[in-house]
Amino acid sequence: MGAVAIAEPVTVVPGQPPVTVDLPAGWTSSAIKRGIQAKTSDAEVFVWFESFRPAELKELLAEHESDFKRRGVTVTGEANIEEKDFPTYFLKITDVPATYEGKPTLLRYVAVSPKDPNKRQLLVSVWALPQGGTRYATDLNAIFDSFRMSVEAL
Repeated sequence: MGAVAIAEPVTVVPGQPPVTVDLPAGWTSSAIKRGIQAKTSDAEVFVWFESFRPAELKELLAEHESDFKRRGVTVTGEANIEEKDFPTYFLKITDVPATYEGKPTLLRYVAVSPKDPNKRQLLVSVWALPQGGTRYATDLNAIFDSFRMSVEAL
C-alpha cells in the first residue's frame, strides 16, 4: 500500500488557482490527452483526471468504454448515481458495477461541473483491479480529499 504521508502535488488543470491533487508516495503520473493519469507502482489502481468542455463528454466516455473493454473490464449492471450540489459546483458520482477476470472491480466516475459556465468541467475516473480498491482505499481517500480541497478553492 502507498504511504500517504509523503505526497507529490500534481496540477490537474492549470489556471489561477490551479486544480491540483496530491499523489501518495509510490504513485506515478503522466500526461494524457485531457489531463493526467495516476497509477500505483504495481498498476492495481488507475485514476484519470481530465478537463473537458460539455460538448466533449460523449467522446470522452466512449474513449473510456473502449479502453475498459480493451483491458478486459465487463460492465455487469446499471450504474448507481449520486448527485450533490455545492456553492460553486455540482458533483456527480457514478459507481458502475463491473468485473475483471470474473471478479468484482472498482469502476467509478466523479464529474465536477462548475456553476460558472466559462470554466471547464472535470471528470475523475477510477479503475482498480479486484483487490486494488481495498488495498489502496486509504490512498484513494487521501487523493480525493486533496482534490476536493483544490476544487473548493475555485
